[in-house]
Amino acid sequence: MNTTESASVTEGVIQAIGEVEKHGDAGVVVSTRQGIVKARLAFSCLVQPTCGDIVLLSCRGDDHYVLSVLERHSDAPVTMRFAGSLHMQVAGDATIAAEGETVLGGGRGAALKARHVEISGEAVELNGDRLSLAGRAVTWIADSLDATARAIRQVADTLSVRARSHTRQVEDMELVRVGHMDVRAEQILHMNAEHAMLKSRQLVKLDGKQIQVG
Repeated sequence: MNTTESASVTEGVIQAIGEVEKHGDAGVVVSTRQGIVKARLAFSCLVQPTCGDIVLLSCRGDDHYVLSVLERHSDAPVTMRFAGSLHMQVAGDATIAAEGETVLGGGRGAALKARHVEISGEAVELNGDRLSLAGRAVTWIADSLDATARAIRQVADTLSVRARSHTRQVEDMELVRVGHMDVRAEQILHMNAEHAMLKSRQLVKLDGKQIQVG
């Protein structure tokens, strides 16, 4: 493009600086030395202007565009808005840090994918109507674990529990159905009930050096 063609393209384009008087979804009203103008946000202007902001305008004929926000005197939060989808690609590391709260949300869904994901904090809360955890191996280490639910269903090929002491309290009824049951106590096995019934289809065997009844 030669000098004549370049001058023809930029002919009539004027840049100005003004102060935002009103702002909304349709655009902003800016006060300039030439008067009050109504401008739209340029595609590259991601920061949403607010009242009192000093902005850079580009004017051509009746079209006015806010190119960027130059200065803000108020404590209004910085809001960035994208008209369509957003894709960010970083060749190196990426860090998002905030001294206050950080909120990530999605209208339809949100996904966090990586080879290694770590979530740490003094207090971590997970809230949802449905919570699903799927993995080949799950390790849970905690000083104390409290689980409260109206219904708990566990399905596993092998379930192993090992503890120094174990206490279980059932207020209503406990039903256990197994193919084979082996209960062993190293020292004392104590079973106490108001009414006790032991029933077998074929054989009941009591084996011990001493057997006391009554």
